[in-house]
Amino acid sequence: MEFWVMLQLLLLGVLLRTAQGQRDELSSEEERKALMLKHLQEVLELSELEATEEEPLQEVTLTEVGGSDGKEIFEEELEEQLPHPTVLTLMTTPPAQEEEDGFTYVFSRLNSLDAAVHRLNVQFYHMDVKVSQFSKGLAELKGGLAEARESLTSLNEIAIRNQKELGKIDGCLRGRRTQSKCFLIFKHFEVYDGAQKLCAARGGNLAMPADATELAVLRRYLHDAFQPYNWPAWVGIHDRRAEGLWLFESGQRVSVFDWYRDHLVTQPNGGTRENCVTLSSDDGKWWDNDCERRMYYICEYRL
Repeated sequence: MEFWVMLQLLLLGVLLRTAQGQRDELSSEEERKALMLKHLQEVLELSELEATEEEPLQEVTLTEVGGSDGKEIFEEELEEQLPHPTVLTLMTTPPAQEEEDGFTYVFSRLNSLDAAVHRLNVQFYHMDVKVSQFSKGLAELKGGLAEARESLTSLNEIAIRNQKELGKIDGCLRGRRTQSKCFLIFKHFEVYDGAQKLCAARGGNLAMPADATELAVLRRYLHDAFQPYNWPAWVGIHDRRAEGLWLFESGQRVSVFDWYRDHLVTQPNGGTRENCVTLSSDDGKWWDNDCERRMYYICEYRL
C-alpha cells in the first residue's frame, strides 16, 4: 500500500509540473486552469486521506520503481485512479485551435460592427433627406413671410394715405374753409408736439395763418366755437430754434403777427420758458406758452 501511495504522489508531482508548464503557455485560458486545479485538489485530498490511515510516505525514484518502464506504469495507474480523465484531454488542446477560435470571435465582432456602421449610414442618409426637405420648406416659408411683409407694408401705406384723405375731407366738412385751406378745431387737450402729430396723421398740420385774411377766419371760428368762454388753442408757430425767431411748423418765417398787448401785459413775455403760440378764443390774439402745457388745438388741411 505504501508503494502505491508513493507512486501516486510522484505522479501527482509530474502532473503538477506539466500543468505548470501548460499554464505558462496558456496563461490566457483562465477557465481551463481553474478546472485543472480543481481536479488536482480532489486527487490530493484522496491521497492525503490514504496516507493518514497508513504509515508515512517515503520518496522513491523512477529507477527504484521499475527502470525506464516506470513512467508507463505510472500513466496506466493514473488513468485508473483519476476520477475525471477528461482533464488531460482538455490540457492537451492545441494552442492553434484556441487562436483560431479567438480570430473567429474577433472577425464576428468586426462583422457586427460593420453591420452597425451600415445601419447608421442608412439612418444618416434618411436624416439628411429630411433635413434637406425641412430646409426647403423653411426657405418657402421665409419667402412667403417676405411677401406677406411687403403686402402688409403696402396695406399700411394705403391705410395711411386713406386716413389722411379722410382727415382732409372731414376737416373741410366740419371746419372753416378759406380759398386754399380748411381749419378744424379739436376740443381735447394735447401738448404742442402731440397736437402736431395728430394733425399730421389726419393729413394736415397745426394751423399756420399766413396772412390777415386767414387770421380773421381763425378769430371768428374760435369765437363761435367757444363763446361765451375763453379757451386758448395751439397753432403751428414757435421760436424753439432761436429765441425771438418765430417760425411756422413748416419752417417758414412768420411775417404777420397779432400779439396780445394792453397796459399791463405785453406778449410775448415768456422768454425761453414759453416758446409755442396759442390763440385765445375771445379775441383771437396770440400768446406765448410753455410747449408742454395741454390745450385744445387747431389743424389745417390744404386743398
